[in-house]
Amino acid sequence: MEQRSFSIQVDIHCHVLPGLDDGARDLDQALTMLRIAVQDGTSILVATPHARRCDAHMVRITAELLRERAAQQELPLELLIGMEEQLLPDLLERLQRGAALPIGGTRWVLVELPDWTQWPTTLPAQLLELRSAGFRPILAHVERYIPIQREPALVLEAIQAGALLQMNADSLFGRNGHAAQHAAARLVRAGAVSILASDAHSPDWRAPRLRDALERVATLASPEAAERLRDTALAVVRDREVPPPNPDPELLAAPTTFLERLRTWVGV
Repeated sequence: MEQRSFSIQVDIHCHVLPGLDDGARDLDQALTMLRIAVQDGTSILVATPHARRCDAHMVRITAELLRERAAQQELPLELLIGMEEQLLPDLLERLQRGAALPIGGTRWVLVELPDWTQWPTTLPAQLLELRSAGFRPILAHVERYIPIQREPALVLEAIQAGALLQMNADSLFGRNGHAAQHAAARLVRAGAVSILASDAHSPDWRAPRLRDALERVATLASPEAAERLRDTALAVVRDREVPPPNPDPELLAAPTTFLERLRTWVGV
């Protein structure tokens, strides 16, 4: 397939800071991940360690060390920091006192469900609370949550409450299981996803690559859909407002057909 080119590629979700969580284990592995990202076309990468495994001070120190080493190796990459926060009752308080880090010092906050098997009834209220305080939530790897895999239309609650949806690149290729792959394809086709990111944890398993997944989105939906994903990621790190998506509710709620599963597997 002919490769399309994208002018600026941004990865807003990557566990590249060495030794802080279950991502890069050391500095050498972190640098290898950065090299892979650069080779894949990424110009801006946000390091987002799991917030409950480290603190903001260590994130800043470790990121500065990695920036220095990356500069020594002349890697043309802008490294920003954030945290992958759990959507728990204390999140707003953590953000307001600086214990939680938004993406690149912006208003945008990467959040995940604390329990991937449950869709919280309080989710709309929690998201609206963040927005009322001036923050902009991004719900991470939404296709991997079991309730969404079973009932994709649930994402409408998050979108209506003001969240953007982030999807993992490798889910489009079945690397997080068939259920996540089916959900990812459905969400893309319905226009529910706003951001594509790697959620990379190592140079091998879930590496920091986006290009092939952008190509898959262009095939599953349209080249314009892939462009929107790229543009939204750039808007986030530049702290711009992003219009909410307008997904097709009927497509989200429709039963999965054999043809849809076949299209998901072959990527058309």
